[in-house]
Amino acid sequence: MTSMDKAAIAFSIAIVAVGVGFAFYAGHVQNNAPVVPAPVMTKTEMPKMQAPTTTEKTVKIKEEVKMEEKPAVPVEEPAVPVEESSAPKTVSVTIPTGSSSPGCETSNACYLPASTTINVGDTVEWKNTDTAAHTVTGGSPSDGPSGVFDSSLIMAGASFENTFDEAGSYDYFCMVHPWMVGNVQVN
Repeated sequence: MTSMDKAAIAFSIAIVAVGVGFAFYAGHVQNNAPVVPAPVMTKTEMPKMQAPTTTEKTVKIKEEVKMEEKPAVPVEEPAVPVEESSAPKTVSVTIPTGSSSPGCETSNACYLPASTTINVGDTVEWKNTDTAAHTVTGGSPSDGPSGVFDSSLIMAGASFENTFDEAGSYDYFCMVHPWMVGNVQVN
């Protein structure tokens, strides 16, 4: 292993340690935050309907006149083939509450969905709905990071996006919680 590899691993561990410490601190602060009651509405009013304008009355009269006319003979128009939209899309993957504790891997529920299929040029957005910080790191726990993409720490309530410009199968995992694994299949 080169000294560059060792330095990269040491740097990654330091980043994770800082992130875990921050996540612990943020969780402590969040759990000790004062509770503020929600405002209570005491009186509600129903919205008042407006009378139709002159333009609306005219339109209604014209519609009624059309109803009394003889129906027009239908004209067949050639069918236009429907083209699938080739515009890039964004697909959401959720990092659910509780995934920071082992167990979600038994039901493939550490990332929801654990596997997703997209087209080249599409984007995947990972949303962290857990209370702990996580990463979305290309690669696998056994082989380590692939270097293709890495979110760094995604704090609770934050998200990370990656656009996939090449077809292939992309495994990913959480460096903080290595039981969390997922896959993106790009066609």
